[in-house]
Amino acid sequence: MSVTVHGTPGWSLEHSGGQSYGPNARRGAFHEKRVAQALEQWLRGRSDHFHLFHDLTGFDKAGGIGTNSPDLGTTNIDHVVLTGDNWLVVDSKGCGAGTLGLDNHGKGVLITEGGTTVAQKWLDHRRSYASAGILFRLTDGVKGQATWIVPDATMLHPSIQKATLTKTGGVVLPMRALTDGFFDQHFPAPQAGADAEHVSWLTEHLSTQS
Repeated sequence: MSVTVHGTPGWSLEHSGGQSYGPNARRGAFHEKRVAQALEQWLRGRSDHFHLFHDLTGFDKAGGIGTNSPDLGTTNIDHVVLTGDNWLVVDSKGCGAGTLGLDNHGKGVLITEGGTTVAQKWLDHRRSYASAGILFRLTDGVKGQATWIVPDATMLHPSIQKATLTKTGGVVLPMRALTDGFFDQHFPAPQAGADAEHVSWLTEHLSTQS
């Protein structure tokens, strides 16, 4: 087994998400679990060792060596893949079937199969940059990347490459990219083992610990 798993995917949504996201909380938790399964499937096929964290929160009091304490408030991070060389922040987005892209004003939208336009405001902010900053601090300067994983039934329009959230790095991908090994290029083998102190810091932010 080449992956050590920490935490429970979708825990925040299942235990408190209904207060903030209403009926969408259940769908979000389901997609987080599907993404978690895909991540574990990919990592178990690797010969080197990884740590996989699910549902990290409590970043209003995050720290790190020689850094100021960042504050993401109640924001959580769905999944983090960690080695001694790299990390990957994975955000699960259960958009549903349709085409994801930008409208004529450059705002994120999903055009459903029935032709309905649904706003996707997560494409319009740079919160991901702050999330990446959290990992950079908690891993003492180890570099990484962010990605947003949507269901395979969500088609990606080319305009999504100009979305606000991708301007600071990162990429939106379908679920199959995980099991197809897309991120093997981000983690060239062999990866060094994760620093025990970095693992400890991230473990303190598991939602199941809060």
